[in-house]
Amino acid sequence: MIHPSAIIDNDVKIGKGTKIWAFSHISSGASIGKNCVIGEGVHIGVNVFIGDNCKIQNHSLLYEGVTLEDNVFLGPNTITTNDLYPKSQGEWVRENFKKTLFKKGCSIGANSTIICGITIGKDCLIGAGSVVTKSIPNNSKAFGNPAKIK
Repeated sequence: MIHPSAIIDNDVKIGKGTKIWAFSHISSGASIGKNCVIGEGVHIGVNVFIGDNCKIQNHSLLYEGVTLEDNVFLGPNTITTNDLYPKSQGEWVRENFKKTLFKKGCSIGANSTIICGITIGKDCLIGAGSVVTKSIPNNSKAFGNPAKIK
């Protein structure tokens, strides 16, 4: 089910059973697995990869360079980045973009910001409102600003 107000660019792959809600934008080259739920107002950037059974809650932003393995949960207003040194003037340089990986089964609390170039480990839990600046190992819980393993 794709809501009629969703914008789906060319060359997007969407798996069977995936639902995309109102006012979401899926950019060119993105791939979304089967049985996913993409909430209202979500932006999925160019060439973002999303595995099977993922849930991305309302108003989350996933920019180029982001990969979600299977069974990942992103709470409302989860924000990712892809450039450590963005600037308002000049051209974007894609070579500066860093990749970010969300491993299988991780869960990200509402209003969290994930800085690019890191990995959130398998089955991790990130607390709501966290700012994650470093990779988090498998099976860890982390929260805070900056997020620390607890």
